[in-house]
Amino acid sequence: MPTYRAFFERPSWKYFGLDVEAGNNVDIMVEDPYNWKEIEDGFADVVISGQAFEHIEFPWLTIKEIYRILKPSGLCCLIVPSSGPEHKYPYDCWRFYPDGMKALAKWAGFEVVEVFTDWGLGPWQDTFAVFQKPASREGKKAPFPKFENRRVAETVYLKAFSDRPVNPEYYLRASKLLRERGETEEALRLLKTAVSMFPQHPQLRAETVEVYLEDGKPELALEHVLFLLKFRPFFPHTIRVTSGILEHLKGEDKQLVLDQLPGDPGGLRRMAGIAENTGSYRLAVECWKKLIEKNPSDINAKCMLALSFKGAGELETFKKIFKEVLAFQLREEILNRTTIIQLLINHFGFESYLEIGVERGINFFQIEAPFKYAVDPKFLIPGGYGDLDGCGFFEMTSDEFFENPPPEIKARGIDIVFIDGLHTYEQSLRDVENALRYLKPNGIIVLHDCLPDSPATAAPTLEEAKKRPDFKGTWTGEVYKTVMHLRAARSDLFVAVVDTDWGVGLVKRGTPESSLDLPLEKIRTMKFEEFVRFKDFYLNLKPIGWFFTWLNT
Repeated sequence: MPTYRAFFERPSWKYFGLDVEAGNNVDIMVEDPYNWKEIEDGFADVVISGQAFEHIEFPWLTIKEIYRILKPSGLCCLIVPSSGPEHKYPYDCWRFYPDGMKALAKWAGFEVVEVFTDWGLGPWQDTFAVFQKPASREGKKAPFPKFENRRVAETVYLKAFSDRPVNPEYYLRASKLLRERGETEEALRLLKTAVSMFPQHPQLRAETVEVYLEDGKPELALEHVLFLLKFRPFFPHTIRVTSGILEHLKGEDKQLVLDQLPGDPGGLRRMAGIAENTGSYRLAVECWKKLIEKNPSDINAKCMLALSFKGAGELETFKKIFKEVLAFQLREEILNRTTIIQLLINHFGFESYLEIGVERGINFFQIEAPFKYAVDPKFLIPGGYGDLDGCGFFEMTSDEFFENPPPEIKARGIDIVFIDGLHTYEQSLRDVENALRYLKPNGIIVLHDCLPDSPATAAPTLEEAKKRPDFKGTWTGEVYKTVMHLRAARSDLFVAVVDTDWGVGLVKRGTPESSLDLPLEKIRTMKFEEFVRFKDFYLNLKPIGWFFTWLNT
């Protein structure tokens, strides 16, 4: 059987081969592969295992035994394939990536010295690991000092280029390593070779673009970007490098790239979505611009354009667009959740505004008020909110916020609250009840998503909605039950829903226009099919024109 004996044929070393079966180069045969009772604790200075761990059914037990028999500061060296065909001796159970090796080390108690995978080299693409057992706390003599990662395997890996590997993965990995080392010219030399061998490989092209951009040569990257934009569907790396080059190109070169963007609205939206998810905001800006050219009244596209400018670091443009979007909607008398909130603020002179459930901030950033507060357990605002002055951002659940709101809200209350958080019956009701604790006497609560249009839209949870065949992407949940609950249980509240934008609810202190004579348990268990038959009555549903009359009454 293969052996590493030749590496240790020195007077100061004594080499032992270990296996579960007798054979050539086997000096110690263990009866149990997971309990090496034949070997005492702290027996070895070094343990090497090559091409064995893929055949071990329970390698986490074996690594514990290796740890046990090593002396303090001893070394463990493992070589295990990360790829390759099945080869049973007698089993073939595992392939290991670097994270898998690190997990083994963590489980056993080792310190990781070096882990590296030979990406793209041969069929097996071996993963190599060196672990070190911690030094003894009792001060026992250690066979080795503490080892540092000298990136030995990485250096050997990079030398393989002289052998002309034929796997594109090698060139991708090697170029990244060279870039990390600051060897940009060498990375470019390698990538030029790779692209000449694999001209249709998109990732090699994308990597080449990134290196040219790092090297300050965007004009040399242009041909590769134009090539990548011909592929459908778009790869995330294509989106990323296209956005990167748009930050540098001007004039005709930039227009060449823009001309390659999709021509249809669906394609532009898909590209913009990938751009947002990959932080490629410069490309997202161009996609939304192109969509707005096709449909100048597309409010959502304008809001997304503003957010993309925010992600790209252009704060003034971000603010300007949101201001224009709000003004356009008010001028055109478009009634939705945003304009309802703003009309209430303008009419009553409200100063403080609280929004529960903000996500990207499409609604929040349109609203104009002297004091604004945003609450969300996980904001999705492009570029974050650290650069936004004049607003309070609270990244927490609404329950946590209401447990300890800002001192000024505790002292003076809040004028208007918009609730668009978790759309379960329980949470939306709790948000209303908590908001009422701090709502000023003449304040108003606005509720979104009060009017579902299908059983899927009205499902109790988003998970349940997604399982239904009639789910089309919108989930309003059971907010409608909160409206019904308030109308049945609170004789001190005026409650109505405006029939627009998935149902916009209004809640304020005062005499109810009407009330529901329904047990709360019946509301809790009501199915959508029953609700939809009497929705106008249950919600005190009002037409759009009613809102303007009510506002001025």
